[in-house]
Amino acid sequence: MAKHPLIRFVRRGLEVTGLIAPIYRAKERKLVEQPEEAVDDGRPMPPAELRVAVAGTAGQRWFSERGQADAADVLRLAAKHGLPAPALRMLDLGCGCGRIARWLAPQIEAAGGEFHGSDLNPKLVAWCRANLPGRYGTNGLKPPLPHADGALDLVYAYSVLTHLREPVAEAWLAEAARVLRPGGLALLTFHDEDYAAVWGPEAVKARGPRDDWFVLNDAMQGSNYMSSWTSRAHVSRMAGPWFEVAEIIPGGRETPVQAMAVLRRR
Repeated sequence: MAKHPLIRFVRRGLEVTGLIAPIYRAKERKLVEQPEEAVDDGRPMPPAELRVAVAGTAGQRWFSERGQADAADVLRLAAKHGLPAPALRMLDLGCGCGRIARWLAPQIEAAGGEFHGSDLNPKLVAWCRANLPGRYGTNGLKPPLPHADGALDLVYAYSVLTHLREPVAEAWLAEAARVLRPGGLALLTFHDEDYAAVWGPEAVKARGPRDDWFVLNDAMQGSNYMSSWTSRAHVSRMAGPWFEVAEIIPGGRETPVQAMAVLRRR
């Protein structure tokens, strides 16, 4: 059901003035306090505060199992598209508190590769530095990254484009291309039309399939408060100046898994 116009008006006022941020952070603190099932998966587990910041939930089981599954997908798609060896120079863009890096960084580093992680939030980066193998640093809301041109074989970004306005998302596509060698891969998730039809908020579902870039809750860019919604065709066009589209996997309709663009650097 659509929100009452007065509620939308008040929310937008909070967004424009910046007052939505402390309200949203208070909501996150309540999530941290909820009871949870402890999971021992043999890897360091970040504290609830950090898990909520990246996933919107403190649940350890989801954090562990989804992270392991996504890490396996990264290696599977890399091998499928010509990068089979684990000894890769790899960047986790938007690494958070290591949801995927907990599984990939030990494998890459042990095989003689280089694992890098980068995130907007210095608290998340500090936890990764203290608890995981690899090299971790902070980035701004917009590029650049510290890496040299062509320094990496693979860049992946899970649920990064999904929290950005289109110009910033496009800037990160260009930056991923800059740091990748020719033939390198970018694996980027996004909210496509299939995901939106089943899992999207009512405001997104009400629009129907659109071949554009739509931002919901237009404030706190780069956080879970903001979400962006687009189509597979639109992402393909955005990537076109720098990448060949090797594959796009539609978003899940049975389970809430974002769409994945597999892009090869020209």
